[in-house]
Amino acid sequence: MGSTSLSEDYRLCLERELRRGRAGVCGDPLLRAVLWQILVEDFDLHGALQDDALALLTDGLWGRADLAPALRGLARAFELLELAAVHLYLLPWRKEFTTIKTFSGGYVHVLKGALSEDLLTRSFQKMGYAPRDNHRLTVTALPPACQLVQVALGCFALRLECEIMGEVLAQLGTSLLPAEALLAARRASGDVASCVAWLQQRLAQAKEAPPLPHHGSPAVFGCPLDLYRDLVEEEGSEEEASLYGGPSPGAVSPPTESAYETPLWEQSAQVWCAGGPAWEAPANSLPYGAFEEEPEPAPFSFLSLRHELGRTLDLAGPEGFPAYSCVQPSVLQPSLGEQPQHTWLPRSRVDALLGAPRPGP
Repeated sequence: MGSTSLSEDYRLCLERELRRGRAGVCGDPLLRAVLWQILVEDFDLHGALQDDALALLTDGLWGRADLAPALRGLARAFELLELAAVHLYLLPWRKEFTTIKTFSGGYVHVLKGALSEDLLTRSFQKMGYAPRDNHRLTVTALPPACQLVQVALGCFALRLECEIMGEVLAQLGTSLLPAEALLAARRASGDVASCVAWLQQRLAQAKEAPPLPHHGSPAVFGCPLDLYRDLVEEEGSEEEASLYGGPSPGAVSPPTESAYETPLWEQSAQVWCAGGPAWEAPANSLPYGAFEEEPEPAPFSFLSLRHELGRTLDLAGPEGFPAYSCVQPSVLQPSLGEQPQHTWLPRSRVDALLGAPRPGP
């Protein structure tokens, strides 16, 4: 299948999705499988679809210490470039798609996190964009529809190539190898198995792997970003930002679930001691907060204290002491007909009213 036939199939896929109400990157599983197989067998097809395909791949992978996350970030960048070309092809009348802000979240985090500024500018020039100032790219002249389809198809193929290389690294068992070795293996092999075998032989012959420079961490993957809005707007939004008001097609993020924290009595013994058995809670133990609490005593009240002190029958002292009653607030007087003597009150009654514990029997 030639590049012309692939372009026609890709265009039909985009228009079919548009009739279904979805203007996004190609999601046809059949076309995806066909193009995957063609690219695995013929790496040079990238050059026929896009003249700077090899330069884009090399620029995105060169100098990366770990190629696996670099490939994921590069695939996300190619997806965003594909989406920009698809929007201009399907919805050329939408004014918001004619201006790209170079300080938007998608441009800063995804595109510049994977590709150089020169290659990004060249890619957008193929779509008709030109620098307006230091912060914007605008469409000066819309290119022919066939050119936009060709650019989108080339980015789609590069996105699949990143996935093919990711599969090679997964079967190889390591992603810590030079980018030029991976690209050379892809060009020299006709399938994934032979590519893995080529790399295994190359790694076995190398006595010591050369030091790899650190290229920085790639962009955050899976977060739908926008080329047409300000970075401040995206960071302040709690919803997913996309190019057309909903989630970006083909980039659905996995749902974030709250992490389960293991209870203390179920944690491994390595946390508490070395070599000892894990501590287990007794079967009859109650969780925290399940113990029965004693009822709280009634709150103290001066009115209740006065009421209790006014009960002369309860305040009768032992033999030799007179009975007293509370006739005025805070004044204790003896009963009529009796001489004033030392005031006596039952201590247990007052202590109970004041909340003090009673002495034991």
